[in-house]
Amino acid sequence: MSDATLVLAPSAPLKQRVLRSDAARFVAPLLVAILAISLYTNGKNKLFLGGDNIKNILLQVSVLGIIAIGQTFLIAAGQLDLSVATLAALAGVIGATRIKDGGSELWAVIFVLFICAAIGLIWGLLVAGLRIPPFILTLGGTSLFASVALRISKSSPVPARERFEWLGRMKVFGLQTPIWFFLIVAVVGAGVMRYTRFGRHVYATGSNEEAAYLTGIPTARTKVLCFVISSTLSGFAGLVAMARISTGDPRVGSQLALQAIAAVVLGGATLAGGRGSPLGTFVGVVLLAVVQSALTFNNVQTFWNDAVFGGVLIFAVVVTAIGDLRRRRGGSRPTVSASVPTSSDPANTDPQQGENQHE
Repeated sequence: MSDATLVLAPSAPLKQRVLRSDAARFVAPLLVAILAISLYTNGKNKLFLGGDNIKNILLQVSVLGIIAIGQTFLIAAGQLDLSVATLAALAGVIGATRIKDGGSELWAVIFVLFICAAIGLIWGLLVAGLRIPPFILTLGGTSLFASVALRISKSSPVPARERFEWLGRMKVFGLQTPIWFFLIVAVVGAGVMRYTRFGRHVYATGSNEEAAYLTGIPTARTKVLCFVISSTLSGFAGLVAMARISTGDPRVGSQLALQAIAAVVLGGATLAGGRGSPLGTFVGVVLLAVVQSALTFNNVQTFWNDAVFGGVLIFAVVVTAIGDLRRRRGGSRPTVSASVPTSSDPANTDPQQGENQHE
């Protein structure tokens, strides 16, 4: 269960509540790291903290960020989707192909998002209904979507004829639209996860699915919705990537899936489920971008990029695991019943609880 959603006892001191929050334990250290790296690099090159470079950093990670926010919902619910990168590539290819064949931009976007949402629905139904491990299922989807994208595009990038400017190249208040899309998705995602019943259901399902089900939470439906959200955002990210370069490339963003998972983990999530936040993911994405940009500004050879990326991820996982171990030993890990509605509370009980599907 995400510590940000837990309701501590009224007698708990303010300091204790602050220290136990996700913002204090995960987001704050990332912000300190971003600040330290930025100041160090800017000391060597004054252009690093310039407005143009900051905009460029956000632009470069906008597609990754949109995918990572969707992955946050899944990981918080104890699920995973490895097919998001190739699904995004397939979405871009389909969108560009629709334009090439004379279709309208709006209908191309709607068509692609519908397909991606349907794929997410299929993933969710298979995982929740048949209990197929999502790792194996979506790993197969990775190869399937890549093959379909290559088949549709005939193994060559599909030109979009300078279309979709509003989706990838237009500027609003000095920022290109992909940046705005990333920010909007992050804010909306954070609001949904923190302030809605669905968000509480996501955390409860990832924390302890059996206990969540016994309290009346529709765990199967929650997992299905998380897959739909993730796949739809992946498709939208693919459209944004296609619009930026006016080309549907079947091989674009092959590393986006692993990078998205890394950003979510950096933001404080655990692959075991029950924790994670779009705010933490947003900061994790920015940290990865700042590190990559700093390496470029410091003229570090490109083959070190993957090494640094892997090192940062390993460090984040180890620190998170140590923190979890300390909390378990201290007996401070809360239970699901402390923060989710129970059937004895009619005001908070889901009206659909009698129709829950849980295999």
